[in-house]
Parts: sequence; structure tokens; C-alpha cells
Amino acid sequence: MEQEKFELRDIQKGYKFIECENLEIAASCDAEFEEGEFSIGEIYHPCSVLSYMEKGTIKLTSENKTHTFTNGSFFLVRKYTHLHYIKTFTKEEKQVKSCVFFLPDHFLRKVIANITFDKNLKPTCKRIFELAPTQKLQNVVETIKQAIDYKKNIDTAQLEAKVTEALKAIVDSKPELAIIFKEFSLAKRADLHLFMNNNYMLKVPLEELAILSGRSMSTFSREFKLILGTTPHQWILKKRLQLAYKLLVETPKNISDVSLDAGFEDLAHFSKSFKKEYGQSPSEIKQKNSEKTYAQSSA
Repeated sequence: MEQEKFELRDIQKGYKFIECENLEIAASCDAEFEEGEFSIGEIYHPCSVLSYMEKGTIKLTSENKTHTFTNGSFFLVRKYTHLHYIKTFTKEEKQVKSCVFFLPDHFLRKVIANITFDKNLKPTCKRIFELAPTQKLQNVVETIKQAIDYKKNIDTAQLEAKVTEALKAIVDSKPELAIIFKEFSLAKRADLHLFMNNNYMLKVPLEELAILSGRSMSTFSREFKLILGTTPHQWILKKRLQLAYKLLVETPKNISDVSLDAGFEDLAHFSKSFKKEYGQSPSEIKQKNSEKTYAQSSA
């Protein structure tokens, strides 16, 4: 059988991305900060995730509850969970490093296929679960590390099978977890405001964005106009232009890099849209900010 094509892409500095047929993996996620500092942010993923902390510590806060995971921890997060996180590391660890598996609903349904559910199992409202670091899960992580650290090729079909097998083994050894996977795979609708503010940089067609939010395209467009007051295309364009403005005035990045970082692949389209929104070109904003910064430093 011909080996599945291995693809390892940079999605941003410090991150590598492996695509399988039914799941995606972000690996070698090194936080970009110095010792004594920390990284903070928020997350609202459109699919459930399985995470492994190789180095460092992450604190996840949701609904006024904080969960702390250190090196060697595996944990599951239910889709559409609004989280705030803090990442830190020790002098010995030197960095934060993790591996994140994005698990769409159809993949989770595959994991629990052919499982007979105990009628006495009660549903749970928990959104974050720690998993035991089983040998099968460790083997999956080691396979990914070999690809990242030593540039070794991966059979992505085999990798996906290993992840499926590892999760099935967890459910088999702890049947009460089966209800969790079942709940995680059920169709749900995202909070549209949270979903869009945390995912407007996704490079997918609007039809796919609608599906990720748990809606048909017609429902997505209708509710978008009702909740956010404009069309999806106009809203996303405005958000990306706001990000570009922020990058122009707060970072030393050149206009071409700012354009790409804000999700614009065509520099001419970016410049035209930017001037229409702000009445000035990106270069004019950049120049004014440079002059302001120089004046302040000379004062």
C-alpha cells in the first residue's frame, strides 16, 4: 500500500502542523517568551482537543474553575469551551512544549463505534478532563517527536490509526469515559460571538466556517447578521484590518509581513482595503508611527 503523504507545515513561529485524513495535530508548540515571563491568551476551539504537555505548565480557566497541567499530562477539552490560559516554565525546562490533537466530531464517533453504553452512565457537564498517560498515548507522542525533532517521515494513516487505538483503549479500560466521548461528538452550536472572535483567522471557505460553528450556511448567515450586525465577509475583513493596524503601530514588522500575518495573501488587495477603512495607506500609518516613536525617544 502506498504510504500517505506526510505534510509538516509551519503555521507560525514555533508551531508545526501535521494533517491526517480525519484529524489534525499541532506539534512542537514552543512558547516565545523568556524565563520569568509568561504567555496568556484565550481559546474557543470549534472541535474537541487532546493535549499533551511535554514541558512547562499550563493553567486553564473556564467558568471560574482553574485546571493546572504540568509536564507529562494528557487532557481533553470539550469543543466550544471558552478558556483563558497561562503558560509558564521552569529554569530547568527552558521552554513550554506541547502537542495538540484536534478531534472533529466524526473522528470521536469513530473512536466510540461498536461500544455498548451502560444505561446507568450519567451525562456530565464537565468540559476538561485529565487522562492517564497510557503507553499507547506515549507511543503516539513519540512518533510525532521523531518527525518534528529528527525530520523522520510519518505514515499519516498509521498515525491516525494509533491515535484511534489509544483512545479506544482508554475507553475500554475506563468505561465511564465512553459517555464523555459520546457527549463530545454530539452536534452543538457555538456561541457565534465567541466563535468568530477566536477563529476569524481560519483560512477556510465561509461554508466550512458555518459547519465548524454547528450551523448550515443559511442559518449561519442569518444569525450572523442578527448577532453581529453585518455579513460574515464584511465582519472578517474588518477584524483582519484591525489586526493589521495593531501590528503596524505596535511591531517593527514590514507591511508585507503584516499583510500576511493579518490573513491577506494579496498585498495590493490589503493596501486598497486598508486605505478604504482608515483613510490612509499602511505605509502612511507606518511612517507616522515611526516619526512618533522617534520623537518620543528623543524627548
